[in-house]
Amino acid sequence: MRGKVLVGFQFLLLGLLFFSNSSGARELWQSLVSILMLLLAIFILVRGFRDLGDALTPLPESKSGASLVTTGIYSSIRHPIYSSLFMLSGSVSLWKQSLSSVMISVCLVALLIYKAKYEDNLLKSKFPEAEKYQSSIPPFIPRLRKRSK
Repeated sequence: MRGKVLVGFQFLLLGLLFFSNSSGARELWQSLVSILMLLLAIFILVRGFRDLGDALTPLPESKSGASLVTTGIYSSIRHPIYSSLFMLSGSVSLWKQSLSSVMISVCLVALLIYKAKYEDNLLKSKFPEAEKYQSSIPPFIPRLRKRSK
């Protein structure tokens, strides 16, 4: 039940973000950065969806019979879909240049961080290998260099 409530709030915040006010005044560089962020967010989102395959669900609870995905983009970050939503909200906020879009983005990021921690705890209780995976792979931003063993 908690997962459905979190997803409901997530989609509510995304909807509010897209329909939030816009100042309309932006510099060329802001538009370019916003578009580049959006394109990167879409790329990461598609990779996350593709690499999850049949295990894809909007809920933090994993599907019955699904295994822990640790390959593809998930070998660099544990929550690429959430990372893409961080970038998407930043892109929209930069594009819209409004306080309301920034406030909604901050709420969305906080919600997704909470949802990721909740999901990590669920995965640890379901998959014995999840704890080792979670300790070796960062949640949202990939490491620039591999850790030495």
